[in-house]
Amino acid sequence: SSGINAEWPLRPGIHALHFSQGLTGYSILLVKMTSISKVMIRFIHYGPLLATFIIILVTIMTVLCIIFSTPISGITYPDGTKSFKHHPTLSAFANLTIFLCLSLLTTYHFLMSMIHGPGFVKKSWKPERKADESKLQYCKECEAFKCPRSHHCRKCQRCVLKMDHHCPWINCCVGHRNHAHFLRFLFYASSGCFYGGINITAVLIKMLFDSHRNFVLIFYFNKFGRFLTLIFSMGIAYGVAIAVGFLLVMQLRDISKNTTNIEAWIIRKAEWRHERQKTTFIYPYNLGSRWKNLTQVLNITNFAKGDGYTWPVVAGTDQYTFTVEQLQQKKFKKERMIEHTIVKGYNARCCSFLVLANPLLYCICNGLDDRYLAVREGETVMVSRYRKRWLYGSVEREQQDRNGEKLVPKEYSGWFPRLCAVEMAEKKTK
Repeated sequence: SSGINAEWPLRPGIHALHFSQGLTGYSILLVKMTSISKVMIRFIHYGPLLATFIIILVTIMTVLCIIFSTPISGITYPDGTKSFKHHPTLSAFANLTIFLCLSLLTTYHFLMSMIHGPGFVKKSWKPERKADESKLQYCKECEAFKCPRSHHCRKCQRCVLKMDHHCPWINCCVGHRNHAHFLRFLFYASSGCFYGGINITAVLIKMLFDSHRNFVLIFYFNKFGRFLTLIFSMGIAYGVAIAVGFLLVMQLRDISKNTTNIEAWIIRKAEWRHERQKTTFIYPYNLGSRWKNLTQVLNITNFAKGDGYTWPVVAGTDQYTFTVEQLQQKKFKKERMIEHTIVKGYNARCCSFLVLANPLLYCICNGLDDRYLAVREGETVMVSRYRKRWLYGSVEREQQDRNGEKLVPKEYSGWFPRLCAVEMAEKKTK
């Protein structure tokens, strides 16, 4: 497999593979099967499974509601039995067609967001000029340079091209390769759920207030369990429409400025830092026009523009303006870190004895970032962020390299309970 560049390991098929001389058909088949298996593994996760369940539930209940809301005529036979017949109308057919289109498009873009993946930085990537390496961050996890706008995802365990965030619903990051599909998924999911919620609500109103409600009730929703399922589906539909719609608005707000969720946070820190220094920060990727910014991601190709490594920038900036700012922020952050000594161990689990012994800590724990740091008594931790009962710090430990030949330093960071540590200055005073 030396002739294969598998920088797209999670995209099925052979489109993401670059062939060299001597690649056999057996090797192609083997890599193709491996890629498909990785996509299947990505799908077997609570996020994609729950999203699939919601899509299926809302689709089935909405289709049933549209069918059963058509006019019904009843016939009573001499033996007392009754039968009902639906009379499909053009409006019902149009209603059903619109909803099924929304449902199919939601499913399509949901699957494409997972299949294509965010795109990962090639581990062999380096800037063209050796001098530019000093302007880039180096990822210790991937042991490679981070290209502009890329970030390391600890869940994907790779550096992601133009990373926006890690989405549990597709069980991968939203990045350069799947951002356009993800935005369309949000749009069709919120639209489809809202449209389905309206149809379900219309049937419920008809069941409760229409004089002919017995037709619908007897035909299908005469069971209490089915009626509860209808109510539950309506709640899910409206809930998803509101939540996903809110996320869509935030995503559109960011891409209208040609930023990502992560970059928006970096920009706020940059503006604060430059304000203190009485200088001006210029964000290099804002092209000045909302339309130009939007079309960088949303266009007829279903893929964002560019290769994920180089970007159009505004005058007065270059490809490394933003990466240099990130390096300066990290330097500033290290200068402000405060040394703490661990006085109580913490195993980085929410259900640990330390947390369970403090119910308030346990409740707050669930609202924090899910990155926790296991600490040992006597260890020294450099703390950079604070919360009322939690600290965010980093510690350097030695571990074996990938070949298992020698010990190399590795930095670990995350949240840990405040009562586990004592500030060094405070300890000296005591």
